[in-house]
Amino acid sequence: MDKKVVFLDIDGTLVTPNYPLSDFVKKGIKKARENGHLIFLCTGRNRVGIESIMSDDFDGCICSAGGYLEIKGEMIETTYLDKEEVEQARKVFEQNHILYNLESTYMTFASEELRHYFAHALLGDEGTNSEFERLKEQQKKEYHMIDISKYQDQGIHKLCFIAFNREDIEKTKILLPNYHFIVHEMFSQHSINGEIIKKGIDKGLAIKKVVETLHMKMEDTIAFGDSMNDYQMIRDAACGVAMGNADEKLKAIADRVCETVWEDGVIRELKRMHII
Repeated sequence: MDKKVVFLDIDGTLVTPNYPLSDFVKKGIKKARENGHLIFLCTGRNRVGIESIMSDDFDGCICSAGGYLEIKGEMIETTYLDKEEVEQARKVFEQNHILYNLESTYMTFASEELRHYFAHALLGDEGTNSEFERLKEQQKKEYHMIDISKYQDQGIHKLCFIAFNREDIEKTKILLPNYHFIVHEMFSQHSINGEIIKKGIDKGLAIKKVVETLHMKMEDTIAFGDSMNDYQMIRDAACGVAMGNADEKLKAIADRVCETVWEDGVIRELKRMHII
């Protein structure tokens, strides 16, 4: 088989807060690389947020939903919002009663309101989407998360948000036309979560840049994901695989649908593809 480049989302694809990276998955990834294939993480998390997973078992990573690219430990591209763009987005969110954080490469800046929300809200909910769980876990661990008052001019890749009705989101879309608004599948009756990423940055464009840098072809790419920030990646890869627990809109455009994250669907599908 020709060498393939496999791009793996993390939250909802490889792990959940209650289901960490399993030995079965680790062994599968190692075996795929032994067979000559390249394995990249491709996540909405910022670079510091993958420290517990990133190791010599991966050939590189795409972080911040395409805002940071790394191959073999070397950063090859990073894209930040202009400071004026960050201030405009903050102002629009605050005017429309939307909670948010700012994600840089090695730090996340969160307001007291957002911290309070994660500490006290949704205690009775049975479940949410993978990106909401990521934010909650990040808040619980306070993993390189500091108060937004300490933000000055650090480079920001994207903003994550919590809204309480769709009308507020629609208002912000009109006021922030230069962003992709990614709204994640709803499981909570109390809130809606998502992220905004500047147009011209997404996981699909990022995997193309990595493939180009590696002097390989897009026809040799495979991508796995579960949420709407994986949409362009699943669409653009030669073989896009949606997890069994993926957003229904993602399943609709995927080439394949595998088992859920709790069933180690990534490795089971790679075996069917004879990558392993």
